[in-house]
Amino acid sequence: MSVRVALLGCGRWGEKLLRALSENARARVVAVADVDRGRLARARALAPRARLVRTLDEALAARVDAVVVATPAASHAELALRALEAGADVFVEKPLALSAAQADRCAARAAALGRVGMVGHLLRYHPSVVHLVALARERRLGDLVSFSAARLSTGGAGGGARSALWTLGPHDLSVLSALDPSPLVEARAHLSPGGEHVTLSARLESGLTAQIELCSSSPTKERRLRLAGSARVALFDDVRAPDRLALLDARGAAAGALLDDARERADRIERDALARVVEEREVAVPWREPLSVEIEHFLRCVEDRAPPLTPLDEGAAVVRVLERVEATLAPVEARAAAAG
Repeated sequence: MSVRVALLGCGRWGEKLLRALSENARARVVAVADVDRGRLARARALAPRARLVRTLDEALAARVDAVVVATPAASHAELALRALEAGADVFVEKPLALSAAQADRCAARAAALGRVGMVGHLLRYHPSVVHLVALARERRLGDLVSFSAARLSTGGAGGGARSALWTLGPHDLSVLSALDPSPLVEARAHLSPGGEHVTLSARLESGLTAQIELCSSSPTKERRLRLAGSARVALFDDVRAPDRLALLDARGAAAGALLDDARERADRIERDALARVVEEREVAVPWREPLSVEIEHFLRCVEDRAPPLTPLDEGAAVVRVLERVEATLAPVEARAAAAG
């Protein structure tokens, strides 16, 4: 029996979610809600049997099992809570909320009501990232030393979020959380005056350091991850080789004094690995579209009453990190405003 799904929000990303839902035999899209009539008209082609409505209440009237929230970020938490209270399971696009308090409330209500609650941390469903996380958890890379990422987009911030930190940051922070769930002990960040470009550095309680660069208005598109361990360095480039992981043998590369700067530390490990390559190889990963994998996983969780890979608890944890990092941006923004 198909899962009866209502989609809230049919903008650029909502339309992609609608396509993935419509192509999955486990789902039956029974309602699409959006305040824009033009978007609803476009939705008709992908979901010809769905009710086209303007509000959540109208969507819920279609007797839905699950609600997918893809509206602007400021409304995510409110809509998710209302759907949960109405008895629906929920899939919420990232970020789960724009405050930790809202995100925690969503996670707590889903647990209290016994509903499936999942956040759309898409990168966690990318086959190459799934393999990378497995390598790390199996200690195939040795002790994890540093994580670095570059996520440069040409599409603008979008989604109603405050800056590139909130629009793009959840992707890499969710992967970092999967690699090492230990608490954040230190974070600092720099933000461009318009909010389009963010660089952040962090250190976890385990000692793992992270360096992440985010840009929502780059002239070029980049999506790169680098995970350095004491035994190997794993490199992933989602633009050039989405179905490949490069592994460099780094035995001995982490020896010597530890460096404070995460980027310098990771660069040194990679340089050492390249200088003494014992093994350099690419790992081919069977390809599946991450969005299709993500939607399939959500539908299976609804059917089986199983906890998802990216529950609302994880979404709330990422929002807490975003909120903490954003707090370090305030002085930078103030200086930028004063200079202007």
